[in-house]
Amino acid sequence: MKPFQILDATLREGEQQAGVRFTCEDKIRILHLLESYQINLIEVGHPGISALDEEICRKVAQSARRAQILMHARATVEEVHAAKRAKADWVGIWASINDVSIQTKFRHHEESYILEKVQQAVIEAKKLGLQVRFTIEDASRTEWEKISSLGYAALQAGADRISLADTVGIWEPDTCKKIVTRAIEEFGCEIEVHLHNDFGLAQANALAAIDAGASVIDATILGIGERAGITDLIQLTVALQKLRNDHRYSLDRIPELVQAIRLTTGYRPDELRPITGQNAFTHTSAYHVQAVKRNSKAYEPLPPETIGRTRLLEEKRPPIGSPKLPVSLQVGKPFPKGASELQYHRDGPGIRWVMMDSRVDERASFYVIQRIFGLCDLSGIPEKHVDRHAHHCDSAFLFWGDAPDGTGLVCHVQLGEEEKTVESPAAIFIPAGVEHSYHYVSGRGTYTNIVLSPEYNKSLLVSAASSEIPVS
Repeated sequence: MKPFQILDATLREGEQQAGVRFTCEDKIRILHLLESYQINLIEVGHPGISALDEEICRKVAQSARRAQILMHARATVEEVHAAKRAKADWVGIWASINDVSIQTKFRHHEESYILEKVQQAVIEAKKLGLQVRFTIEDASRTEWEKISSLGYAALQAGADRISLADTVGIWEPDTCKKIVTRAIEEFGCEIEVHLHNDFGLAQANALAAIDAGASVIDATILGIGERAGITDLIQLTVALQKLRNDHRYSLDRIPELVQAIRLTTGYRPDELRPITGQNAFTHTSAYHVQAVKRNSKAYEPLPPETIGRTRLLEEKRPPIGSPKLPVSLQVGKPFPKGASELQYHRDGPGIRWVMMDSRVDERASFYVIQRIFGLCDLSGIPEKHVDRHAHHCDSAFLFWGDAPDGTGLVCHVQLGEEEKTVESPAAIFIPAGVEHSYHYVSGRGTYTNIVLSPEYNKSLLVSAASSEIPVS
């Protein structure tokens, strides 16, 4: 296997995921996590978009401990200068030349105009002392003659590397391998690939590109990015270790990377997502469970503990419930419940009611418990009636006093390493994986706990420490 490296584009491509915008501080934290994961080439943003983006890119670049920093730029001299001012090591200039691009982005211009703009931008970047990656956008829908024309124009102007972008994710592995092989042979330079995941083929295409001799593979944490994202850094590095004996990456840091992206983007990987999904190491079939007890290799491609995960064996088969189709209006009945059924909870002041879970309505995907506090006699009651714990999903605390404006209840809350006395009305969001607890202090009112899991105890993490990152 020819030597290659991974370029992580979380801080640029990932910021193109719907609803995502990183703060400067969060970009720096993620940059350092990526360096700890042994990623040495990191794309941090697009400084030419605005003065603020340029400032953020500069601060992030100056915070790098050892990674080389690449910044995105359209094929204009102005954006190249923005990357230089922001202290980039590499500038990633890009352009496209196929018919759909000319019709939608370069209207009233000929191909010669695009070639000229590319050469001007690359020449200027080299004058400024930048290394240049030139990306042929939408290469997967561009005929080879145009790929060749655009690639040679960039190389003749001094580009150091050519990147081929499967911008709409339509390559199949065999096609990807053939195109990368041809590009290496004809251009005679390093070839990078940027692979979108619209058809779920990004990971397979990345491995095919590596087999073809690509020098750089773009990826993002959890594959976040425009539309359906790109190659998933975590899936790729785990596959490389398991399938290609590539042990360069610190896979034990995976939980930190996942938690960082969950907290900063709001993205929640689905339960079936390879490696990082909640069910990736959950075994339910009795036949499977017994075999895994004897030897986990029977139904696991790798030990979960090597990537910071834990194995879950569900030995009790769920009962067959009532039909769920078509949807019908059902009225569930909340019920009172003591602390004995809840792990990490002890009897304390107030009365608990289970307002919603799979027992109130078996279709429920979340759990709601409400605790009603009157004027409580605290004698003989432990001050802290809930121990620190964490869930694999998000949750929330809601505090509402008995006064008309919601005042009148005081509780003490712990989240991560912080503790505060909270006066109602108050609402506290609790990200997945972060340890937390609360206890009653004084007053009257209602405490509501919402957990995005149909069963409270099954939502609990065995150890929050393995998936927690600092929140302050």
